[in-house]
Amino acid sequence: MSGRQLRGSQKIAKSKQKRNEHRKILIATEGVNTEPQYFERFAALLKAKAVRVVSLKPVGVGRDPLSVVKEADRRSGIERRAGDPFDEVWCVVDVDEHATLQRACAEAGRLRIDMAISAPSFEIWLLWHFEDRMVETDARTLSRTLKRKWGFSDKSMPDGFPYAEYDSALKRAGKCEEVRVRHAPPNPSSSVSSLVEALIKVYTEENRSHDSGVM
Repeated sequence: MSGRQLRGSQKIAKSKQKRNEHRKILIATEGVNTEPQYFERFAALLKAKAVRVVSLKPVGVGRDPLSVVKEADRRSGIERRAGDPFDEVWCVVDVDEHATLQRACAEAGRLRIDMAISAPSFEIWLLWHFEDRMVETDARTLSRTLKRKWGFSDKSMPDGFPYAEYDSALKRAGKCEEVRVRHAPPNPSSSVSSLVEALIKVYTEENRSHDSGVM
């Protein structure tokens, strides 16, 4: 075996070994700042409790829901063709006034991509870390409330955001009216709770596997 062949075999073996150690999750978000920052820091919180590292890749797309789904599929395809696919792919979008949400949901279903949809916007999920808000509202009101009461700016998550209060947010999300039509959920509501629960489950399973010595 030539030295070149040996190095190639070592590279493949190293890649497979690395892949067995963690799961890969792609999160494509409509917002380019707040949502990616939230999931990056929430993942950091979970890592503090888990030993195994889950590969979490939030991507801020900054366009309408259908574009977010297409970008998630594009990035997922790149990893799949490289032989190291994502285990889960999620899109985080708002109801807001988007005209493409119904088409985005249909396309995500066809591509087997999970959707986390907030009505009216992702900010309702953030606000539930602080307080109840169970009456119909709009994105502008939520943004003003987060700025006035909880130190948010337009472009970033505030220092000291209580990520550990996700359980309170989950409980508040659970009190909302049932979603009957995925692209037209009740206001307020947020299926970001499903994504957060999925992340917690993955981290818990990874940690359990490590404790039992299962790779």
